[in-house]
Amino acid sequence: MSSKTGLRAVQPHETAAPAQPKTVAQAAKSGTPRELLVAMRDRIAETVSQSNCAARDLASLTKRLQDIAHDIDAIDSRGDGEAADRVRELEAALKLWAPDHPLLSGAHVIDDSFDASVI
Repeated sequence: MSSKTGLRAVQPHETAAPAQPKTVAQAAKSGTPRELLVAMRDRIAETVSQSNCAARDLASLTKRLQDIAHDIDAIDSRGDGEAADRVRELEAALKLWAPDHPLLSGAHVIDDSFDASVI
């Protein structure tokens, strides 16, 4: 017995809907450090843009906005840190499944040469 999930194939011309950004509270509770920084950046930018933003707060908020933008750029330029975490998780799983697997040897040598004659 199959249940209908509402899923369907994506058409070639379709793109994914943009994800809604998290609020600061949501990002703090369940987001990544980058998502938290983005939420904080957006919140501060909104406050700074308002005409009723107090002059005494403007300088500190603007400085903090620059710092957060720099931190986001640093995260983005580092590459995907989550990918490195995922690789470690996969290596740990492979150790459990096949402790003698060649990928787990100290040399970490992978023969990725292509031999067309094999085909």
